[in-house]
Amino acid sequence: MGILGVNHIAFRTPDVARLRSFYLELLAAEEVGGSHQPLRVGATLLVFFETGGNAISSDPDEIAFDADEAGFGAAYASAKTLDVLMRDIIEPTAWSKTFLVRDPDGRRIEVTYDDRSVYWRA
Repeated sequence: MGILGVNHIAFRTPDVARLRSFYLELLAAEEVGGSHQPLRVGATLLVFFETGGNAISSDPDEIAFDADEAGFGAAYASAKTLDVLMRDIIEPTAWSKTFLVRDPDGRRIEVTYDDRSVYWRA
């Protein structure tokens, strides 16, 4: 068997509570028990480590989360409430839409919805 996907994403941050709360609200994550205050988003865990510094570059990497249609709408509403939108909804294809936010530490976070029913349309 090969690689199955992403097990976890580890965030290093000077403020674990703030960053964890952000992802909990933005992504409607599930709180789970364990080391490093994990949150579950789909099949992926988000874990948090406190650090004295945070060297996010001026052009940081991007993490993109898939969402179903309802999850996309909920995350978008949360992003607006949190006032963290970097780029409003765009539709890069006829069957997908996405928006971009910046988390409290400066990381670019994309939320994407792909209408997979397009594969079965005539």
